[in-house]
Amino acid sequence: MYLTVSALGVKRDTVAHLSQKLGIMFAIIAAFLLPHLSIFRFVNFAPVNPVPSSFGVILCAAGMAFLVWARQHLGRNWSQAVTTKVGHELVTSGPYSYVRHPMYAGGFLACIGSAIVCGGAFIFLLVTLGAIFLQRVGAEDKLMEQQFPSEYPDYKKRTKALIPFVW
Repeated sequence: MYLTVSALGVKRDTVAHLSQKLGIMFAIIAAFLLPHLSIFRFVNFAPVNPVPSSFGVILCAAGMAFLVWARQHLGRNWSQAVTTKVGHELVTSGPYSYVRHPMYAGGFLACIGSAIVCGGAFIFLLVTLGAIFLQRVGAEDKLMEQQFPSEYPDYKKRTKALIPFVW
């Protein structure tokens, strides 16, 4: 909901990408429907031990905080689709100085935490969004290399994609 509301007032996309937006929406809907199929009932769990639950809540909160910080820092350059904006700027400071794709990193961490706490739909959400995030990391890197051919290769060399100092 936050990302939808914060999309108001962003810079205009250079090209419309309805299929990408529909793909994400379909993945989220599917993630919440799949646990209701009898074959997937085994994922409908919630830990009874407060230790994993507490760990999951902390991971989810940390991931969401990182995602929101990245979204705020990106400002009007943010887009729900992999696209460039009119007057697009390359942002490399704030959370973007730790990883190139902090919103995906934060979202993935939040999904891991949610899956630990709730199971069910959040396990499917972790798998579906994780696959989408990984695909989009490559697509965004390629797009940014085209959009910023002199700056992005250096930024890419010094900044990991999703996990600081690792990958």
